[in-house]
Amino acid sequence: MAIKQKKNGNYLVNTRDQSGTRLKRTFRTKREAEAFDSSIKLQKYENQLVRNGVKSARYSFTQAIEDYLFTKSDLRPASYKKYSFVLLELQKFAQAVGLKYIDEFTPDHATLLYNELIKEKETIRGKKKIKTRAKPKTVNFFLVAVKAFFQQEFIKEHIKRNPMLHIRNLKVEKRKPEFYTKEELKLFFAQPMDDAYRLAFMGLLFTGMRFAELANITWEDIDFGNKLLLVRPKENFKTKTFNSVRSIPLNIIMHDLLVKYYPNRLSENYVFTSPKGFQLRERKMLAACKLIATNAGIFANAYLHKFRHTYATMLIHSGVKIQNIKELLGHWSVTETERYAHNNSEHLHHDVSELDNLLSA
Repeated sequence: MAIKQKKNGNYLVNTRDQSGTRLKRTFRTKREAEAFDSSIKLQKYENQLVRNGVKSARYSFTQAIEDYLFTKSDLRPASYKKYSFVLLELQKFAQAVGLKYIDEFTPDHATLLYNELIKEKETIRGKKKIKTRAKPKTVNFFLVAVKAFFQQEFIKEHIKRNPMLHIRNLKVEKRKPEFYTKEELKLFFAQPMDDAYRLAFMGLLFTGMRFAELANITWEDIDFGNKLLLVRPKENFKTKTFNSVRSIPLNIIMHDLLVKYYPNRLSENYVFTSPKGFQLRERKMLAACKLIATNAGIFANAYLHKFRHTYATMLIHSGVKIQNIKELLGHWSVTETERYAHNNSEHLHHDVSELDNLLSA
């Protein structure tokens, strides 16, 4: 008999699991002991069905999440960290609602998860209690990551359908990318600054690179003969996406700056460095950017990624094709690039003037 009452009144369950390992558990009540014994019998029964080909094997949340995160291991560390956070939070949610296997997650659980994400929460800041909500962009990334996870489980036939299909992303107000005007750029670069920072800011402006890309460019990435700069992954650096691997043509200003800088370079490895020749650090360069902008009398928000927005916007205003700008920026799709086309339509006066005589006799 698997269940036996002990002298102290507790109940001992003495049984074996599906792998044959002996299990001994003590419970205060007979009901708890019977529930545990039944769960072991159910597991053994389901295992028998799987072995006989009657039923597919069930996958635990823990195993499914570990397998999925392994497929993301080639992402940049920051991106992998974001995915890892989302999936581990999903695992915590599953444990909180008593789910062990991936196929136990239903559309109702998806709705419950969604409500948890968007609900108002009370947090303590300093001595005050404040109520906050997650930003729509944050919620949407969480939902996209979870949907992708379950879709992968569906493709692998671990589940019969994606339980997140009925969940819709929150509406996000799309803001136009900010960019520096020509006047602001003239004021900015007219300010005194260290040559290393001047080269780095020029690099951001005339190549449209992301900061992480700029900070990891080496002299081997510069093709002076063909006037090209190559953005590519390295041992300690991964590009944001596969599309981010690209060759960027150097304009005359950038090419001549690099040629002039090369003989007195501060680093044998990195092209764009700190004033002391070390690899650039985003926080320090951002601080320098804001200080220079303040000294220049630029009252608009000043930040590093704004140079990338400026690069794209100025190319749009110059009539460069969207598809070409997409390639220069390393965007995944043209949709990402098209947002720069709405950044001010003053440059289109000449185009609409073609209609001046439309109704003339």
